[in-house]
Amino acid sequence: MWLQDSALAVAAVIPELFYFGTMIAPWADWRQRMWMLLLALAEALALLVRRRRPLAVFAAVWAIAVTADLLSFADAVDYTPCFGLLIALYTVAAQYRLRVALAVLVLGLVPMGLAIAETIGSYHGPMTVPVLVANIAFYVPVTLVVWGFARWSLATRTAAERQREEVAEARLRVTRERVRIARELHDIVANAVAVIVMRAETARATALEDPARAEAFAHIEALGRSTMAELRHMLRLLRSSEAATEGGYTHGLGDLEQLMANVRKAGVRISLETRGTPLRVDDSVGQTAYRLVQEAATNITKHAGPGTRAVVRITWDRALLIEVVDDGAGRPPDGGQELSTGHGLLGLRERVALYGGLLSAEPYGPGFRVAAALPVSTAVPAAGGAAGSTATRTAR
Repeated sequence: MWLQDSALAVAAVIPELFYFGTMIAPWADWRQRMWMLLLALAEALALLVRRRRPLAVFAAVWAIAVTADLLSFADAVDYTPCFGLLIALYTVAAQYRLRVALAVLVLGLVPMGLAIAETIGSYHGPMTVPVLVANIAFYVPVTLVVWGFARWSLATRTAAERQREEVAEARLRVTRERVRIARELHDIVANAVAVIVMRAETARATALEDPARAEAFAHIEALGRSTMAELRHMLRLLRSSEAATEGGYTHGLGDLEQLMANVRKAGVRISLETRGTPLRVDDSVGQTAYRLVQEAATNITKHAGPGTRAVVRITWDRALLIEVVDDGAGRPPDGGQELSTGHGLLGLRERVALYGGLLSAEPYGPGFRVAAALPVSTAVPAAGGAAGSTATRTAR
């Protein structure tokens, strides 16, 4: 930073000595050159600390400029510096409030006016007006442009800082909301699932004489424990400030067989069909596909009930096509509506849209159909896929 300020100071005073002064003019004597060098050196030294003392530096440079103009009036020198004053003006206007910035703007026009008056004094007759207009057309626009650019720079920095503060505040609100949701999930859902698991474990232990009931209770217990594991993982994600990079196991297309087995234990005769050559997909897309099938199968269990026939079709094409269709011919359980939150398909639609996919959910004859198209990350066959062939597999 010090090197930058030094270079800027040198870049300001050297042109001033030759453009606004008479350092190399043949009529300037050594005294005049000495005065110009001393004034230029004082200005350069002041500019070196302009970042730390903006107002003090502006006052010093302003005094140097006024002194040089007055000495020029007295014919002691011919030197009307300008660039250093513009730099000092910019520094103050870019850091202080509007009232201070306007004050230094008005003060900055004083040495500019003295420089114009000194220049006009050297001309007489018809050249006075053109010289006056030329000087005003130079000093005034340049001063206003420098001041305006400084104010724009300050406004930009202020807006950026305000935006950073708003983003930080929004992140804090999101974090607090996530913690609140995690707390509610733990206090309500996790505790309820834990009670269900314990009751199922107790019921299984007392129903050993009835293998069918024992198996049903064992399935409830296993499903509850699996749900608790997912809840714990989700609570860690919600409480972590880096949820996007949180590690841990996530379900994917490879877990659909186990999902189908759990659905069949609930009495739904569901099958899984896969067509096409499997392609690699992002983990997030694979998890979305799993959640889609899970939500559709859960809705079939809750609303259509045992005895329903359903099929899950996975088609690999330019996109990953997923279709879950049921015939609606089951026995709807009592209180099925009470088991629904009413937000499953809405959340699923948002999840699919997040990855650029499309979702449709609508009645299909006497049953229901949920279908989605998800993007594939690359057209490279997945490990174990039969490249160049179309495979159809039905699991029952």
